[in-house]
Amino acid sequence: MVKSEYQQVIVSKLRKLREERGYSQQKVGSILGISNGQIGNIESLNRPHKYTLSQIRALCKCYNIRIEQLFLEDADYENSDIIKILIDKIIDYGE
Repeated sequence: MVKSEYQQVIVSKLRKLREERGYSQQKVGSILGISNGQIGNIESLNRPHKYTLSQIRALCKCYNIRIEQLFLEDADYENSDIIKILIDKIIDYGE
C-alpha cells in the first residue's frame, strides 16, 4: 500500500519546507524523535509511511507556518465554510 495522492501532496510540501529551511532529514528526525531513515521512508512516494498529525503540528511550529497554510489552497480561503474545509482535508490526510 502506498500513500494516497493527497498524503503525497502534504508530505511533498513538508519535504520542500524542510529543504528550503536547510534542515537535514537527521535534524527533522531529531526534532520529531524518530530516525532519519524513518524520515526517508515518509518522504519516499513509494512507501506507505506518512507523518502523524502530531508530527505535522510539530513541523509547522518548527517551520513557523500555520497548519492551514499546509492543508489549504488559495481558493479555499474564498469559501465561507473554511473551517469545515480545513477539517475535511486534515481528515482526508489521516485516512
